[in-house]
Amino acid sequence: MDEPEDEFDLPIFPFQNLHYVPCGSTGVVAPYIETGAGTMRAAVELMGLGAAPLAGASARRVVCDLGCGDASFLLGLLAHVNTLHPSPATALLGVGVDYDAALIAAGTRDALAAGAAVEWLTYDFNADKADLVGQLAALGVTHVFAYLVPGQLALPTVRAILTGLRAAGVVVCAYRYHPKYLDAVRVDEVMGLEVYER
Repeated sequence: MDEPEDEFDLPIFPFQNLHYVPCGSTGVVAPYIETGAGTMRAAVELMGLGAAPLAGASARRVVCDLGCGDASFLLGLLAHVNTLHPSPATALLGVGVDYDAALIAAGTRDALAAGAAVEWLTYDFNADKADLVGQLAALGVTHVFAYLVPGQLALPTVRAILTGLRAAGVVVCAYRYHPKYLDAVRVDEVMGLEVYER
């Protein structure tokens, strides 16, 4: 059976058949809107990752890019923070989560080339059968960046993931589109970022 296509004759991405991606912003395998270096630096500051980490084992910070695609944003964020604070003992670690195994494979190659410490999860957000919140907790995730579009944010599974992460004490940052079911504690209106934390 042929894969359904959108109005640009591109395959509809597997993360639900939802029509909400702004014209000109779609990618071949997923909704993709470039997230530039300015957004990354602003997210680092808003999430508190730009500050020097606290001393001690509890200072270990792990940031997850939820829907990371090929992980170019995640790798840029890790490189930026670890340049600010170059101590190996307090290096920021990464976790990339995406439903597309080919994109995870591309991210893995790029991370190895960059010498970045990243764990990877291929995950079906539509079903959430494997307790993503629990998996991220087991990996020690302290911060999550999410660039999900409105149709994704509205999925009951995604709502459960984001509210579960926040309830577990994880700092969640959303870019451009914001979950209406979470209350922002910090906002960067210019960059379109909101942070949610307990």
